[in-house]
Parts: sequence; structure tokens; C-alpha cells
Amino acid sequence: MSDTELLGKLKAKKGLQSLCRTIMYLCGSLSIVALISIPVLAKKDGPWFIPALILAALLVITLSMWVIVNHIETELEKELGTGFIEKILSEKVDLLEYQPFKTLGFDPLRNSKLFNLFDKIEGSDYFRAAYNGVNFEYCDAILTSREKFGDSNTNITEFEGGVIRMKISNPVKGTVIVKQNRNKSAASLEEAAKKMAKAGFTVSNSGNDEFDKAFSVMTEIEGEEKIILTPEFVNRMSRLSEEVSSRLFISLQENDITVAIAKSEDFFDIPSVHKMENAEKFKGLYRRQLEELLTIVNAFTAIPQN
Repeated sequence: MSDTELLGKLKAKKGLQSLCRTIMYLCGSLSIVALISIPVLAKKDGPWFIPALILAALLVITLSMWVIVNHIETELEKELGTGFIEKILSEKVDLLEYQPFKTLGFDPLRNSKLFNLFDKIEGSDYFRAAYNGVNFEYCDAILTSREKFGDSNTNITEFEGGVIRMKISNPVKGTVIVKQNRNKSAASLEEAAKKMAKAGFTVSNSGNDEFDKAFSVMTEIEGEEKIILTPEFVNRMSRLSEEVSSRLFISLQENDITVAIAKSEDFFDIPSVHKMENAEKFKGLYRRQLEELLTIVNAFTAIPQN
């Protein structure tokens, strides 16, 4: 099957999914109307069984549409992965593994100390690869926690974006955190530094004014940050701050580096239908996302790697 034929197939499935989702929302709304009308008619000795039957039918349709929408989503992710994403990744990296429904796992992300406590991780598009001498793994991730507000529990999104994991040769003691300061006021940065201080971290400087303005560096053991803050790495990250629109969070623990890329849109996500008109433009979208990701990975070639 050619790229154009596969894209046409995916576009048709995306259109069917949109139709089913619209029917699901419509039937869900009508179910509420039917539910409200049942006690009203019952009080007036009216034919309350009619809206009850309608309610039952609407609930069956709503549930059926929900199942279909999620089934199509799974099919789209799988076919996009094997038909496009896996091939595009192989153009630029030595691809060792690609799993469209896999994540990096719960413990590595929690232990990185980059995120607030979270209860659940959802992710996709996991891959493991080598690029410019750096072995790394990546996945999209949404981290959520449940907090109680009054009598109800609410899901709070702690992080949404991409996560990279890689190794370095020289282990550090404790944890070193590097956070990009983009769109953060001086007051919020000071508050964040106080919170980190309570957790046992101290603020460090690289000696590069441009880098120190763009990033905050915090370490549990003074001096350990020097392993990552090489002059070449500091220069690359300073340039990266201008080249990449995403906000970066970096954790260095022993031999492990975790890089969180805060984005409202996932890398390699299922695009909208209007972006599926042309196969080359469609692939160009994923290639640009991969270039941004590899620009970030490339900054870490300044650190000795395993």
C-alpha cells in the first residue's frame, strides 16, 4: 500500500471517528433530557415509560459509540506507527525498538524528582534509539494525580509532553535538577527555589550569564552539577533555549538523565483530518517534530555517554 493510499484509509477512519464522537455527545445530551423528563411525567401520571425506553436506547447508543471511538483511536495509532512514524524515525536514528502503546514506566519518572507526586501515567509512541553516539529512549506522557476538593476527587495534570531517558558514563551523587525559566516571573522562580530548598536542594550557577538567565540549576550535593554543566553543554543549552519552543526540565541521578519536554501537543500525535490531505506534507509534520526532538538529544552529546 502506498503512502497516499494509507493516508486516505487513515483519513476515512478519522472521519468515521469524528462522526461517532458527535453521535456519542448528542445521545449523551439527549439522555440527560430523557432522564429529567421521567420523574416529571411520573408525577403527572404521564407515560413516563416512553422516555425511560428512549433513555435506555440512548445509553446503549452512547456506549456503543464510545467503544467504536476508542477502537478507531487504537487502530489509528497502530497504523500511523507502523505505516509512518517507525519509517520516519529510521530515517534519522538507529531505531532499536518502537512500541506505539508503551511508556517509560512509573518508577523512572517518579524517581527523577522532576514532577509532583502523580498516581497515573498514560503514554504512547515509545522508542529506543541511538543518535550521534547517544543511546536514548523516548515516549509521550501524561502524568496525573487525584486530589480531593470538598466531597469529590479531581484529576490534576502534573505534566504533559515528551520524556527522554539516557545514560552518562560518570555517575553523580544525589540529584541535579535543571529547569528552564521560560515564561516564569522572578517571584515564581524564587518560590520554586524555596520549595526545592525545603527538599534539600541548593541553587547553583554555571558562570555563564546567558545560561543562568535561561535555566535554574539545583543540586542535592554541592559540586555534582559540574558533571553536566560542561562549557560545551552550557553553550548548547543556551542556544537550545532559543531554538526550541518547549519548556525543558532535566534530572541527573547517578548514571541516568531524564529530560521532560513540556508540550500541549504530543510528538507524533494523530493529526486532524485537514492535515491528512497530502502524504508528503503529512510526513513533513512528523519529520519536523523529530528534528526538534533530536535537537534536544544532540545537546547531550557534550556529556560523556555510555
